[in-house]
Amino acid sequence: MSLNLTNVINGLTRVSTKDIAYEQVKERIIRLKLKPGSTINRVSLEKEFGVSRTPMREALQKLEGDGLVVQQANGTFKVSPVSKKEVRELFKIRSKLEGILIEEAIDNLNQESIDHLTYLTDIIKVTSKLKSQDETEDYGYRFHAEIYRLSGNDTALILLEQLNDRINRYRNLAHNNKLGIESSSHEHEVILKLMIEKNKEKAVEVLEQHIMDAQNSVVQSLDNFDTH
Repeated sequence: MSLNLTNVINGLTRVSTKDIAYEQVKERIIRLKLKPGSTINRVSLEKEFGVSRTPMREALQKLEGDGLVVQQANGTFKVSPVSKKEVRELFKIRSKLEGILIEEAIDNLNQESIDHLTYLTDIIKVTSKLKSQDETEDYGYRFHAEIYRLSGNDTALILLEQLNDRINRYRNLAHNNKLGIESSSHEHEVILKLMIEKNKEKAVEVLEQHIMDAQNSVVQSLDNFDTH
């Protein structure tokens, strides 16, 4: 769990009870421990986390702003439902944002970053062959994160962070249904090769298709989840 930082004094992080509640509930939603469409038992969570009513309500309101919970007419909250429509919207926006980032990352590519990305693609290839899905997805995420870092585009990173909380819930849904949401490890190698060649147009094309392939696996997982 990564808590929101409010103040750092003498190396110590101060967090509010609202921050704690927010991060804990968000983690459970993303990891599907709180099921899509289920009503959130606010009182039970308050007791479990040791927080009072006000910070829990503030945390849930913040999660509502993130699109992860919905407040009902009676004032209670439920976990936002999943839908194919949302999947398509999220992944389309992500693909376009990452297309922008990879163009900017190519401009900042140096030997150190090439070595790091090469290391990541090698690990992705190995873990993919070993059918270690968790590790393959983790190193795939690191590959994309390095592109984000290289771009230096802070505004796009903020938008992607907001998207990825919602996307990661779908990633876990696909994972639970034994569906790989990342395309083949070969695609990471191709993307890196195009970056080194500074072929921006083709790099954007391949990266966007890579993300849309992931979308298709998530949509398939929703069929197994019995939703429309």
